[in-house]
Amino acid sequence: MDQDIWQNILNKLEEHINPQSFRTWFNDTRLIDLMDNELKIRVPTQFAANYLNQNYTDMLSDISYGLYKKKYKIRFSSQVHKNTRYNGGEEKIQSNNNKLIHSKLNERYTFDQFVVGKNNNFAYSAALGVAESPGNTYNPLFIYGESGMGKTHLMQAIGNFLLNEGRNTNIYYTTSEEFTNEMIESIRSNRMSEFRSKFRSVDLLLVDDIHFLSKKEGTQEEFFHTFNALFEQKKQIIITSDRSPKDIPDLEKRLVTRFESGLLADLKNPDFETRVAILKKKAEPENLILDNSVIEFIAEHITSSVRALEGSLIRILAYASYNKINPEEIDPSLAREVLSDMISDKTREITLDNIIQKVCNAYGITIPQMLDKTRKQNIAFPRQVAMYLANLLIPQLSLKEIAEYFKRKDHTTVLHAKRLIENLFRNDQELRIQLEKLIKEIKG
Repeated sequence: MDQDIWQNILNKLEEHINPQSFRTWFNDTRLIDLMDNELKIRVPTQFAANYLNQNYTDMLSDISYGLYKKKYKIRFSSQVHKNTRYNGGEEKIQSNNNKLIHSKLNERYTFDQFVVGKNNNFAYSAALGVAESPGNTYNPLFIYGESGMGKTHLMQAIGNFLLNEGRNTNIYYTTSEEFTNEMIESIRSNRMSEFRSKFRSVDLLLVDDIHFLSKKEGTQEEFFHTFNALFEQKKQIIITSDRSPKDIPDLEKRLVTRFESGLLADLKNPDFETRVAILKKKAEPENLILDNSVIEFIAEHITSSVRALEGSLIRILAYASYNKINPEEIDPSLAREVLSDMISDKTREITLDNIIQKVCNAYGITIPQMLDKTRKQNIAFPRQVAMYLANLLIPQLSLKEIAEYFKRKDHTTVLHAKRLIENLFRNDQELRIQLEKLIKEIKG
C-alpha cells in the first residue's frame, strides 16, 4: 500500500537520527499523495514544512533509494490541496464545495452494514433521523451501551451518510482521549485559540467514549464550552459512552444536563435472531460460507457482543486455512472445539502476559522490545499482532486496558492494530495460518 512506503522510510530514518528529533519532526507526518517519483507529506505547520524541506529531503531520498531502488523526491507541506484524499489509515481530507471535510471514519461503518434488531432498533432509527436532518433532530444524540455493541459503527454511519450524500459539511470524529491529548498539547504550545477555533467550527462533531472525561476537570470545562458553542449554532453533536450520562462518575452536573437535553439511545445485547443475522452479514465480505447449523450454534453460545461474534468468524476462517479444509465442512461439533475458549470460562485462563510471551517467541523479539515505543517494522508488527489477539481472546478487556498494558498513549492504537490485522487477514493465507498456530499455543 502507498502508506507503507512512507512508513518503511520512517522506520529506516528512525535508525539514523536521535529519538527526540524523530518525535519532534516526524510523529505527525502523513503521506497525502504519491506520484511516480514524488512523495507529498503533510505536516502540522508551515514552519515544520520549511524546516523539513531544508534539512531532511536529501537523506529521505537516499533512504527511499536504499529501500526501493528508486530515489523519490520528498516534499513536505502543511497545506491540504483540493481533491486530496488520504486513505492509508483512517483519515480522509478532501475539499467539497470549498468547505473542508476532515474525518477519521471507517468506510465500512455504514447504515447498510449495520444489522438492526430489537436490541438496537431505537438507536438505529434515531441515528438515521440525525443523518437525514443534522442539527435539527435529536441534538445531542447520546448513544450508550457495553463495549462491542456497535456504538462507534452507528456514530460513524452518520458521518459516512453525509459524506456519501455530498453534503457541504465539516465533519470531525475524535475520542475523548484524543480531545484531551490535543488540548494538553495546545496548552503546552500556546495554541489554545487554534484548538478552540478548530473544534467550534465543525458542522458535525462525533466524540467517542465520553466516559473517559471522568475526573478530568480541565478537559470537561473546555468540552462544556465547545459543546455550548456548537449547540448554539445548531451544529450536530453525537456522543458515545459505555454508560448513561448520570452513571459516569465525576462528570460535572452541567455536562450531564447538556447530554440529557437531547436523545439518549442505548444498545443492548442482540437476541438470538439478531445474532444469526449479524453472523451472516459479517460472513459476506469474507466470502465465508458456513452451514446454518454452525451459524446457529455460534449465535446460541456467543452472546457477549457483536465484536465477539465477528471474532468467532475470524477464528473459524483461520482454523480452516491452517488445516486446509473448506469452511463448509465445519459442523457444530468442530465449531465447539475451535471456539472452546470463547464459549466457556477458559477465556479467563488466557492472560495478556501469556499472549505477549507467545507472540515474542514466534517473532524472535523480547518483551521489553515489544513494549518499547519504537516504530520499526520488525517490532511494530508483532506488537500489533499481540494487541489483535488480546482483543480477540480476552473480549472482557476494554481497548483502553489493552493499550495501557502495551504502554500506548490511548486505545486508538489498539483499534488501529485490530483493523490492520483484520485487513491483512482477508488476503494473507500465511498470516491466517500463523495466527491460528499462535492461538493454539496461547490456549495451551
